[in-house]
Amino acid sequence: MGLRFLDGLTTFEEALVFEPRQNRKPTGPIAAETVLSNQIKLEGRLHSSSNIRFDGEMLGDLTTEGDLSIGEHGRVKGNVTGRNVVVGGTIQGNVSTTGRLEILATGKLYGDIVVGSLIIDEGGILRGKSAVHADESTVSVPTPSFVAEPAAA
Repeated sequence: MGLRFLDGLTTFEEALVFEPRQNRKPTGPIAAETVLSNQIKLEGRLHSSSNIRFDGEMLGDLTTEGDLSIGEHGRVKGNVTGRNVVVGGTIQGNVSTTGRLEILATGKLYGDIVVGSLIIDEGGILRGKSAVHADESTVSVPTPSFVAEPAAA
C-alpha cells in the first residue's frame, strides 16, 4: 500500500507544504520632494516635513514627517524616523515609522525597529529587535505565562 496523505493526495509533489510565493507588487518609488545625492555628507540632525530621497552619507538623526527612501548608496549612522521608510542602503541606528518599513534586497538595517508593517525582500538584512504594530487601539499584547516544571527522571 502506497503513502496516502490525509487530504487524499498521493505524491510528494501534490503535497507541497508551501504554496508558491505570489509575486507582490513592488512599492513604487517614493515621490521625493527633497533629493540628497551621493555626493552629500552630513553631520548633525536633519528634520523635514517633506518626502526625502537620501543617497549620501549621514552621521546623526534623520527625521521626516513624510516618506523616506535611503538609496542603494545611502549610509546613515543615527536614528531614522518617517511615515514610511524604504531602505536600499545601510542604516546603523533605530528606525521608527507610523507606516511601513521596507528593506530592499540591497538594504541593511542594524538597529531596533518600531513600525506599522514590515517587508524584507530576499537578501535584505535586519539585525536588531523589532516591534510591528497595526492600529494600536485594536492590538492586544498577550502576556506570556511560563511555568517551568522539572524534567521527569
